Amino acid sequence: MTQALRYFKELTEMNVLAQVWAPVRNGNRFVLTTSGQPFVLDPHSNGLNQYRTVSLMYKFSVDGENDGTLGLPGRVFQQKLPEWSPNVLYYSSKEYPRRDHAQHYNVRGTLALPVFEPSLPSCIGVLELIMTSPKINYAPEVEKICKALEAVNLRSSEILDHPFTQICNEGRQNALSEILEILTVVCETHNLPLAQTWVPCRHRSVLAHGGGFKKSCSSFDGSCMGQVCMSTTEVASYIIDAHLWGFREACVEHHLQHGQGVAGRAFLSQNMSFCSNIAQFCKTDYPLVHYALMFGLTGCFAICLRSFYTGDDDYVLEFFLPPGITEFHEQKTLLGSILATMKEHFQSLKIAAGVEL
Repeated sequence: MTQALRYFKELTEMNVLAQVWAPVRNGNRFVLTTSGQPFVLDPHSNGLNQYRTVSLMYKFSVDGENDGTLGLPGRVFQQKLPEWSPNVLYYSSKEYPRRDHAQHYNVRGTLALPVFEPSLPSCIGVLELIMTSPKINYAPEVEKICKALEAVNLRSSEILDHPFTQICNEGRQNALSEILEILTVVCETHNLPLAQTWVPCRHRSVLAHGGGFKKSCSSFDGSCMGQVCMSTTEVASYIIDAHLWGFREACVEHHLQHGQGVAGRAFLSQNMSFCSNIAQFCKTDYPLVHYALMFGLTGCFAICLRSFYTGDDDYVLEFFLPPGITEFHEQKTLLGSILATMKEHFQSLKIAAGVEL
């Protein structure tokens, strides 16, 4: 791991603290500690140096049942899934016990990745990156970490694949063209800042990535591990507010599992779902909540649809309401108008559950 961190430092120009958390025996159980583990940091950053010292005082459970004992490293170790945030101050102190120290030493963006041996499923440690500025996109850092780990015969979660360049199924192309038209009409008619489409990851295999086909699940968050999850496509989204491109890019790097966020709830119910303030979700229930806070998003509506072009394939359309509309009755009135507009423009589409719109 020491050599991997040195290699990573050579690959990156960012001012970061990179440290390893590893399990050690503490009495009759194991805990994660970074004490005695390799690390690299920017020698010119006093804040990162102090935060490294603070981190040495913490031990996190590897078998705890709540975020308070697990902390960020413990969650990543236990779930074998990465976790990252544009700004750790969006965590509660229970979710991120070092939060007060992070605020004091100007720590903001963070990324934690599980580390595995090449052929073994068990996690052997967690590699944590800590930055002094907020950060939206982490795919470049994940790619550098993966290269550094591979150089020493270790591995972590796969990185984000290249954007889709063409649709290889005519029926799906027709369905997504109709969806894009609906997203466009709804956003322009009702002045919605952003709308996008989520699809189950099993559908991703019909999309070509530049020079050929890739695996069906391509997000580096790895949340498809044995579970049904959703990814947002490149072809069916619409943005009016250019300020939200960062949020859209964050969505591309994430997957949503059954029931996560408004889109995940719509997918789970095969129907509609609405939340008046998505910023109230915890990160476990909505992995993108920190980005919603960063970009000031509140009301959100999603609907799970199917098209006669593609049979049982599900498409979840997600619409974000204007941030200025926060009163519940105003949101409900707007929601009714959105549904009426959608119904006018449905051709091949219907609600997946089979109910009338």
